[in-house]
Amino acid sequence: DSALGPRLYAKKPARIVEVSGREDLATRVAGEAKNLIEKHDVVAAVVNRVDTALAVFVALKKKLSEGAEVILLTGRMRPLDRDDVLATYRPRIATGIRTRPGVQRKLVVVGTQCIEAGADFDFDAMVTESASFDGLRQRFGRVDRLGEYKDQKGNGKAEGVIVHDKSERTTPS
Repeated sequence: DSALGPRLYAKKPARIVEVSGREDLATRVAGEAKNLIEKHDVVAAVVNRVDTALAVFVALKKKLSEGAEVILLTGRMRPLDRDDVLATYRPRIATGIRTRPGVQRKLVVVGTQCIEAGADFDFDAMVTESASFDGLRQRFGRVDRLGEYKDQKGNGKAEGVIVHDKSERTTPS
């Protein structure tokens, strides 16, 4: 019943899909992001490596063409460049901007772990590469951050996809 209730109990259903190989991973993340942006206004595509983020970014720019804006945020960006991107897009991805007035184009934010901690972003949906449980918890904490993304019946609309590269080694050597 507290003000934190909607935030703490927001439903964020996610499904897991498997791929085999880094190239398949980037292609599948881009494809899933394209599917999500057809139903939502602001989508995040989060991967674990900068080279994968670049591949997803390029693929989405081609797939979406004029259908949505696609931006790239990685930890390797120069601080000045990152600040410029954030200054432009923060009004569309900041927590508490659920209605996003005046937004005419949809937005896909492709990024790495830099959006996990310390970033006050709020996405409608997310596709992410598999990661540690703590990493996934941080990433999905950026989806429907305040628990306000609902349909007309009051049901949560947020959703997610976790893409797992089954060829990646997941056990210690």
